[in-house]
Amino acid sequence: MDRTAWFVGDEILSQRLGQIFHETPFCLRHISDAESGLTELAATEVPILLVDSRSSHPNNVTASLLRKIADGALPVINLFTIGDDFYPTSLAAILDLLAIDHFLCRDGQGLTDPHRLLEQLTTSVGRATPKCRHIQAFGMELRTYAPEFFAIVDDIVRVASRDVTILLVGETGTGKTTLAKIVHSISSRRGHPFQHLACGALPSDLIESELFGHTRGAFTGADRNKIGRFQAAGRGTLLLDEVDVLDLKQQTKLLKVIEEGEYEMVGSTEARKSEARLIVASNIKLQQLVDNGKFRLDLYYRLNVLEFLLPPLRERMLDLVPLAMQFVEELAQEHGIVVNRVHRDFLEALRAHDWPGNLRELKNHLRRAVLFCDNEELTINELSHKVIQSQFAPAALRKQPESSWKLVERVAQSEKEMLRAALEANDNNRTQTAKALGISRVGLYKKLRRLGLIDDDPATATEPIPA
Repeated sequence: MDRTAWFVGDEILSQRLGQIFHETPFCLRHISDAESGLTELAATEVPILLVDSRSSHPNNVTASLLRKIADGALPVINLFTIGDDFYPTSLAAILDLLAIDHFLCRDGQGLTDPHRLLEQLTTSVGRATPKCRHIQAFGMELRTYAPEFFAIVDDIVRVASRDVTILLVGETGTGKTTLAKIVHSISSRRGHPFQHLACGALPSDLIESELFGHTRGAFTGADRNKIGRFQAAGRGTLLLDEVDVLDLKQQTKLLKVIEEGEYEMVGSTEARKSEARLIVASNIKLQQLVDNGKFRLDLYYRLNVLEFLLPPLRERMLDLVPLAMQFVEELAQEHGIVVNRVHRDFLEALRAHDWPGNLRELKNHLRRAVLFCDNEELTINELSHKVIQSQFAPAALRKQPESSWKLVERVAQSEKEMLRAALEANDNNRTQTAKALGISRVGLYKKLRRLGLIDDDPATATEPIPA
């Protein structure tokens, strides 16, 4: 195998690391330029790259190189991070996606010993860099690393320019509104209005008025004419959200707009033309309502021509940290709060939660975390108890007063107990334990080392974990 490794980051740290490498068969080279460094890495079948994870400047060599790698410049890489327990916010998503292992290094001291370093470099087999789908147009952007979402993104791009009705189905908070706006932004209608009507937020008797408008005197309180969303959209796009709440009469009128391109204002018999493109969204599959006689079959057929089923966040976990860091950046700017670093345990806690409320729930919890951010750092202490409880806290802990919780210590203790139990159940076989926990062996090793259950000496790697 190739015995060259590359390092990108602080010069002093590079020198310290070089001293350790002298005691291994590997040669360490320092990358000082992103373009030339990428060329050297690409010339190696499975390049080994060590990254100073404390490099926080968004435009430095480290950031530039990592972004190129994350965008697919290298198909496979062995990437290790060196630093403390924090990632810079600007690079957290990329490091989380690409990094295989993490070596602790506080203030440039105590990097690791040569034996531990050599073990990791020689046993690691590399990781395929994640594939990405990226849409960016007229102020709208969508980036996904989740293969479950690729086909949806590809198909939406293909049909966005076609004047056909689109049906988006997914749990609340899965990004239906964002996708609808992206369809509008990359279509020929982008220069016209985008209208969004959430039917579920309106009383049933006001939905028709909001959709089609009404004339003066059409009902009690209608003291003037009012245009509806179809007219307001003009030749743009109308997102009709929560279409599943429409009653059968309202569905009939919607079907007429789709089939004939005409509608009538409430209180009028005059036919009006609609030139808007319709995007329909639902939190549940409409076929269920059809089967129960609550949704017109003919309307369903018209809407079902281009149906997209959006996966919940728990099924596209590769997107979780990139989305979280995007939200953190937006929320920090919105509230005028500086967030420069994020603790790795913070990211692990996010991954452990099921996120039943999907992107909306994620953003709300991150807003709270940003508002409580101290010292420009996000730690697990800033997360709500609900997120922590969902995975880590034992039942006895949930009954205690919140004021008595010391989250970091209790989370670590719970994780220790879980790992000890898993190891015992698998006769202290780490490979089998990692498989049972659904994580890699390297991932298990990281957790054991971080929690103080093992030392860094590979000579003791097969010894039982102390009780």
